[in-house]
Amino acid sequence: MCCTHLNIYVLEQKEKLKSHHMTPLSNLLTTFFLSLTSGYHYEVCNEADKKDFEKAIETIAVAFSSNVSELLMGEVDSSTLLSVLPSEKSRVSVCRSLYGADVARSAEEVDIILQRSEGGVDSALTYAKTISKYIKDLIGYVEKKLALELEFSKGLQRIYQSCKQTITQPHMPFFSIYSLALEQDLEQSSGMHQAASTLQNQTFVMPLLLRKQEHEKKRKEIKEQWLKAKRKLMECEANLRRAKQVYMTRCEEYDKARTAANRAEEEGGSSTTKTVDKKKRLEEEARNKAEEAEATYRTCIADAITQHQELEHMKVTVLRQIQEVIKQSDQTIRSATISYYQIMHMQTVALPVHYQTLCESSKLYDPGQQYAMHVKDLQMSEEPETHYEFEAYSASSIRARADSANADAQSSAEAPPTAGETGDTSTSHKDEHKRGIVFLSNLCLSSSFSPSAQRFPDINGIEPEIVVPTGPFRNVGLSKAAQTHKLRKLRSPSKCRECDSYVYFQGAECEECFLACHKRCLETLAIQCGHKKLQGRLQLFGQDFSQVSGNSPDGIPFIIKKCIGEIERRALRMKGIYRVNGVKTRVEKLCQAFENGKELVELSQSSPHDISNVLKLYLRQLPEPIMPFRLYNSLMGLAKESLAVMGPEGAETGKGPDLVDLGPETDPELLALVDRLKNLLKELPRPNTATLRYIARHLRRIAELEDDNKMSPSNLGIVFGPSLMRPRPTGATVSLSSLVDYPYQARIVETLIVFYPAIFHSDSSRPACASSARTQSLQQLVFHFLFVCLITHTHTHTHTQNKII
Repeated sequence: MCCTHLNIYVLEQKEKLKSHHMTPLSNLLTTFFLSLTSGYHYEVCNEADKKDFEKAIETIAVAFSSNVSELLMGEVDSSTLLSVLPSEKSRVSVCRSLYGADVARSAEEVDIILQRSEGGVDSALTYAKTISKYIKDLIGYVEKKLALELEFSKGLQRIYQSCKQTITQPHMPFFSIYSLALEQDLEQSSGMHQAASTLQNQTFVMPLLLRKQEHEKKRKEIKEQWLKAKRKLMECEANLRRAKQVYMTRCEEYDKARTAANRAEEEGGSSTTKTVDKKKRLEEEARNKAEEAEATYRTCIADAITQHQELEHMKVTVLRQIQEVIKQSDQTIRSATISYYQIMHMQTVALPVHYQTLCESSKLYDPGQQYAMHVKDLQMSEEPETHYEFEAYSASSIRARADSANADAQSSAEAPPTAGETGDTSTSHKDEHKRGIVFLSNLCLSSSFSPSAQRFPDINGIEPEIVVPTGPFRNVGLSKAAQTHKLRKLRSPSKCRECDSYVYFQGAECEECFLACHKRCLETLAIQCGHKKLQGRLQLFGQDFSQVSGNSPDGIPFIIKKCIGEIERRALRMKGIYRVNGVKTRVEKLCQAFENGKELVELSQSSPHDISNVLKLYLRQLPEPIMPFRLYNSLMGLAKESLAVMGPEGAETGKGPDLVDLGPETDPELLALVDRLKNLLKELPRPNTATLRYIARHLRRIAELEDDNKMSPSNLGIVFGPSLMRPRPTGATVSLSSLVDYPYQARIVETLIVFYPAIFHSDSSRPACASSARTQSLQQLVFHFLFVCLITHTHTHTHTQNKII
């Protein structure tokens, strides 16, 4: 009985499997089950056979997976488990479900349906117009999707750039896995950028835009043809209605005239003969008018019939053209859609494989493996053994330890002593005094009498202190200027002094000068700490020279002294200095730093070419140059005379041999011109004279090293001529006279460089400057002497106290 029920159940499941297109599997399972059930005897109660039967059932369940087992129990649908190749019938059913029922209707059938329908052409035109809007909506969707994908890819790139710098520990667990994942993220980001560019310019957006424009153009042309044909038919119909109305009116008038004539004939009589004749004439005229109206009416009917036929022919043409335009747009949309999803598939198809590879690779990792490799690679030496032994008390050991402690204290306060210095106080004192004198002489010489080692101190007169970064910025790469600040986290939004944009998060500020800066800008910060609150931004470039020079005791703007001092310290021998331009972005940042930090700008990490560009830019942007407009014509006249003295064609061409100072053997005419130039420069204001002297002395130092830097006085004149003098500005951006005067401007600057001793060294201001420099040197000498004496006295007192102890 049980065997019979089991066989029936198997046969029922077979029918279910057949209904779900699983005939081969159903036949296999049915045969296997029937062989089992038919060979099993339930009447014989054999435990071994029962176990074998149950084991066979379990084996089948495992072999065909749990899903097939559930299918056999009638719990799931087979359509979710196994699939068959799509037949033509199934493909048509899918098309019907996606695009509607009549997917196989031909183009002729569609046109015939629209021809026979009222408003068919208008419906076709409306559909064509809707396609144009639909293409626009598709383009908008894809562009938004691509913008989202591009934003995601940019985020991946930012993650790669930041994490690549932090995930750099090769001995950490899964380091290779996450490094590979980062590379895959970068590859995915690059692929998405390329795919977005392809879709935007080649395969989707641009083709659809062009197709939309062409589609709209042809649709409007077709619509205009159809409306023109409809207007003609409407005109014919209007003419027909008017002709019909006139015809009916004429016929009615003819009937009335005929009736009146017949009535007049019936009345008869001689008196009415004239009336009858008149009635006859009116009848004749009415009949003629009626016949004429009838002819016109028939003509309008013929015209209307002809125009209606033409409209029908036009309808066929228009519908055919509309369908052609729609097909072309459909084809373009189809190609763009296929390309879009194919490209997106290519971008995403590799991701599952990548993630699966990373997953399988992660499974191979043995916990503790990387730590073991790290310890193995350390290659440390063995730790020495430590022994602890008891040491007995003795008075000599206590005294020895006290003497060594005193010697250590003395060595930490001064230079390390030699072995023979511990017992002789007077000798130690003499040596310390001698070292102080040597230190004093070296310090004074290096600070006062070495022009090549001239350094500009900070605003307080001493070199800025380098602060070791601590707290949240200890791991940030700081510039030399940033290291002078005592940094802390930014407490309130402020403007960054480096990039001139607002800082909201991830910012730093100095506890002493309250300078605010982005965390990322600390690597390029050029403003040092002045140990007091930093002033607001100064309008420096383009500011009047008298305002800037008034803030300096000697009348020379701080930016000129700062730039020239740094160039003389590092770049006097640099090839092409002042001729080679710096990098524009770095020059702009330096200009901004000067306006934000003033004298606190640190230039030691800047390129000399960038610094020279800043100096030239400052001089060019002065509203009035250092050599004022009122002296320009006189200076140009002197330059022309100088060129004329050197050669007959010099004044006309602006070219001549280089100037050379031969001392007493110099041409007297040239010396006379130099003397005139010197007298002309006396008309300059005092700050202008001091600044011009400072720049000329600097340029002369550069020209003296011409063999190294390749910058002769004439080359420097070409560079600095337009910066130090120019004509009064006119309406044009660059006046013609300014272009013509370039050689003469260069000649004046060349004269200032070559004859610098004769032009500037006899000024009355020079002794005052020299005396002030000597006074400052003497003050420094006295200060350092007192400082050394104080150190010597302190060390002697300490050493005496130690000996007493």
